[in-house]
Amino acid sequence: MAEDPTLPVVAELKDLTSKEKTTSQDPAEKGQLKNDPSKKEVVVDIYNVERKLTREEVRKALDVKLIPEPLVFKKAEVVSHPPRQTRMADFTTIYLLGSASSGKTMLINRLLDKTEVPKPTVALDYTFARRTVQNAEGSQFPIKEVCNIWELGGDAFRLAELVETPVVTNRGLDKMAIFLVLDLSEPLKLWPTLDTAVKQLTRGITQALANNMRNSKKGDMTKKLEENIVKRLGDNLSDKPYLEPFPLPIVIIGTKFDLFQNFEPERRKQVSRILRLASHRLGASLNYFSKNEVAHNRRVRELFTHYAFGTRFPKDVCHDFNKGLLIPHGGDSYNQIWSGANPGQFTFDYFKHLYESQIGKSEDYKNDAADEANFREPQIDSQRNILLEELRMMEESFTEFSNQGHQIKIIK
Repeated sequence: MAEDPTLPVVAELKDLTSKEKTTSQDPAEKGQLKNDPSKKEVVVDIYNVERKLTREEVRKALDVKLIPEPLVFKKAEVVSHPPRQTRMADFTTIYLLGSASSGKTMLINRLLDKTEVPKPTVALDYTFARRTVQNAEGSQFPIKEVCNIWELGGDAFRLAELVETPVVTNRGLDKMAIFLVLDLSEPLKLWPTLDTAVKQLTRGITQALANNMRNSKKGDMTKKLEENIVKRLGDNLSDKPYLEPFPLPIVIIGTKFDLFQNFEPERRKQVSRILRLASHRLGASLNYFSKNEVAHNRRVRELFTHYAFGTRFPKDVCHDFNKGLLIPHGGDSYNQIWSGANPGQFTFDYFKHLYESQIGKSEDYKNDAADEANFREPQIDSQRNILLEELRMMEESFTEFSNQGHQIKIIK
């Protein structure tokens, strides 16, 4: 293989002073150099330090024996392919949780272009998506963007203690999105799953901000989350006083829409209305999904890439539950959902009452594990019931006291 004449090398020159003239050691050759006008005597001014020479210069020096032996050549370090830069700012997080067997793993595989058959997820699972883009700042180095993907297997209300884990440990909450995947073919589990997820995620965010406060970053992160809410929802929402936007973007995906269409129209209408009410109050995006619909698959992939890599948010909008709801953040209103109703009554407690009275309550869902038969202890339960009754009486007294116009000041 031919050597590259431009490859830089270092010639280490030793035992030469700064004013020595280095010429040939052969007298005959020395006289030949003087008589030959084409070959001039070359003077190398050397300061006993390493000098960078090209390989061609070294060859010329060796031909006329200007540099005494021995020569020590050191190859300069050459990086032909510079390492790609990865910035922490390019890391995002998507967290999927929801109903068991709702298709969470399948949705992840669609994003990652995997064709393998999904396996049941046990507890928390982690994977990531990555893409390489050119640096917009004009640097020759490309940027590697990485999206961390967490998935909580099973029903969220059965694994409530694990729900908040990926949130608490996340230091970049402003670049995190929640994908709440609900199984529309099991209406009784929809509300327990949504309610548990929202409550536990709120606890996780509170804990994460408390952890950031120790590093004097709580105020900065809180401000970023508030700015992101404004970007998602805008400033011109008519229902703004009656909304309670979630700090992180929530994308609700109702899967198995093809099976949901087999229900009675009135039941589909009731389920869709309550989901729209809850989604609108949270400032979430609500999307119905069927794996057999090309448009649904495209939209879900666009939602993933939007929160993973900052691509354009999908533009499709549909408020007809018969065709499949496709509602962006802030793209709904209480008047559209329930014309003539008082928006002031729309709280999560009201949504829960509405759901349990119209749709029903799942027997598998327990608000408190202490109420389950497996944890019954007569003596402990009796004392617990006494304390709960005292708390109920205190709440009633407090409510009555507040209704009379009194105010309670807490002195610290």
